[in-house]
Amino acid sequence: MPDVRLERSLRVPADPAAEALGETLRAIAAGEGPWGGFALHVSLGDLRLPDVGYVAVPIHLTVEKHSQEPRTFEIRFTSANLPSAFPGFKGMLRVRDAGALGESTIELRGSYELPMQLFGRLFDAAFTPGVAERSLENFLDEIAAAVEARVNQREAEFARYHFYSRTMR
Repeated sequence: MPDVRLERSLRVPADPAAEALGETLRAIAAGEGPWGGFALHVSLGDLRLPDVGYVAVPIHLTVEKHSQEPRTFEIRFTSANLPSAFPGFKGMLRVRDAGALGESTIELRGSYELPMQLFGRLFDAAFTPGVAERSLENFLDEIAAAVEARVNQREAEFARYHFYSRTMR
């Protein structure tokens, strides 16, 4: 089972980022709104094919807030359509403070299990090296962008509300 440890910088504070992360993960798990049919993806170039598109694999995600670590969510996902043919992932997503004021870091840690035991490992090494990890990098990029967007949207709504409430007095 290959281990994964990835992180991305966020230009938003850790507490609102963790709240937005939880909302995003729960929406993906429930298939709500724009998160319905959420899929991991890699470019065709990652598969050593002409880079003219991508391959997407819809996932079934489960999420639980970690009971002891703040700003941490335990996640697990498998392919929604053919779980025995694609790697499954078990791990966690965590938001922590970064050194700079108003910034944070999102971290993905865990491991994925390649399908079909030995044959799956051989196939991965020979034909698709790094594709599973690349799909996890893309996953983290999408989640990080969604978290930043949600926090920024909330801050804009808060500022707009205060602006309008002061001008109406």
